[in-house]
Amino acid sequence: MKTINLNIKNMVCQSCILVVRNELQSLGAFVSTIRLGHVTIHAPESLTKNIIAERFISYGLGILEDKEQILMEEIKLCVQQYLKKLESSSQEIKFSDFLAHEIGKNYNFISKHFSKSQGITVETYYINKRVDRVKELLKYDELNLSEIAVTLRYSSVHYLSSQFKRVTGISVSDYKEVMRNENSYYKNLSEAIDDFREKGYSYNFNKKNDCLECKDLCASFMIKDLNISEFYRFDENENAAGKSVIYGIETKDGLKGLLIEKSNLKKKDFFKKLSAQVNNTSKEKLSYENRRNIIQ
Repeated sequence: MKTINLNIKNMVCQSCILVVRNELQSLGAFVSTIRLGHVTIHAPESLTKNIIAERFISYGLGILEDKEQILMEEIKLCVQQYLKKLESSSQEIKFSDFLAHEIGKNYNFISKHFSKSQGITVETYYINKRVDRVKELLKYDELNLSEIAVTLRYSSVHYLSSQFKRVTGISVSDYKEVMRNENSYYKNLSEAIDDFREKGYSYNFNKKNDCLECKDLCASFMIKDLNISEFYRFDENENAAGKSVIYGIETKDGLKGLLIEKSNLKKKDFFKKLSAQVNNTSKEKLSYENRRNIIQ
């Protein structure tokens, strides 16, 4: 048996630890110590780092050999650990002090090497990761913005909002709108409808033969004469065209409303015709496409 020390790239969570442990044991190794980014094993003479690396590839993990790369991975893991401490500890710890203590190097040394290797400062990297955590908490929808600011130790909601916009390019409220368009925000159909009403989609449209009727306007419209956008779809189902679909309707005169349909197989031909008319260049759609990557 031989002892092997491994520095592992992208080993950033407890699930990663479980994967690494299981894979190493399946290769016949005994795991002596394991933590994020590092593992020490006792292994058969036939087990090499290349064999281990090949096993790790499918999980997005890698073995680091270069000292500079190892240092960068340690710094990134420490940033993650610092963010966790912000949420779990009531004790105030300066970012620079925490990093220097955990890495065992002077902060200026850490900052200089990180900037040279990564092309951004370690402070910027930390800010970006902090904003990523804000995004996660917004998606969970369990805390309001004030509570998120307190949780992540922002000095104020205003400071959080300013930093969020500087990093992402959009405001927190716009980010929430993008989440709604990603079909991951509305809790129910009623909430979605209320939101679109607030945006000016006041009129109600209904299917009438091959046309759309608006009783509010005492008028019927040919589908081809309308600007139609699919705004929201609940319970996606390819065969039934989805359930509870909300379409945004705009007439040539600029009057806007909604068509809410619970589609089924009997209406399949109608929905095919309606879908063919969906205008993917509406203002709402463009806004969504231009910002959807910020969700990632």
